[in-house]
Amino acid sequence: MQHSLAKRKILVVDDTLDMLELISVVLEGHGFEVITACGGAEMDVEMQRHKFDLIILDTMMPVEDGFSICKRLSQRAAPPIIMLSAKSMDVDRIKGLNLGAEDYIAKPFHPDELVARIGVALRRSQPSGVSAKPGLDRFYGWTLDPVTRKITSPDTLSYTLSAAEFAVIRVILDHPDRPLKREFMLAKMAELHEDSNPRALDTIVSRLRRKLGEIHPTAGPDDELIRTVYGVGYMLRPPLAKGAI
Repeated sequence: MQHSLAKRKILVVDDTLDMLELISVVLEGHGFEVITACGGAEMDVEMQRHKFDLIILDTMMPVEDGFSICKRLSQRAAPPIIMLSAKSMDVDRIKGLNLGAEDYIAKPFHPDELVARIGVALRRSQPSGVSAKPGLDRFYGWTLDPVTRKITSPDTLSYTLSAAEFAVIRVILDHPDRPLKREFMLAKMAELHEDSNPRALDTIVSRLRRKLGEIHPTAGPDDELIRTVYGVGYMLRPPLAKGAI
């Protein structure tokens, strides 16, 4: 474990005590500080007591399942979320990503895989690890702070982007004058240590559009920031160029 990632505080939310104990032992063995919660209510209490660097969240829990918890966490500034599930179907993984999770791991998993994915998620969440221009980015009445990853709409409402959402915005803003092929965007996201899966890109863009729409309620049909260029990929509005990378 890299020294910069050690002593990070992680919250593990799972209703199975054996799983909580197993994950705690593994992560503490790699230098992490671990707090556990048996469900959403306990999680809320611990999040008032501590500031966490990452949350590991089981999907299948009574009272409030992990998807519901992930949804409400994504509506506020929250640390990266890695979801755990006994289900490995694509539909569940996509659902988790759509709700704002950074990653999704199917049970059973190798402890080393969990540690590796935690390391990736933590590095993604470090603003200093993301290539960005100094100062604020301003475009079409929007403001993006590359340090905090907070984006503010023309309606002055704000949303803190996940690392994956920020990577998409960063790539598009860095190439504003042309449609970007999906392959090009995936390559650039891979350079930022983001998921380079084509389906993940579409999921992130879909989630990002929804979130941006929520903080810009006065937007008209022509105000959508991320445009789909059919047969090519995506671009920043307005369509100013015909060529594609």
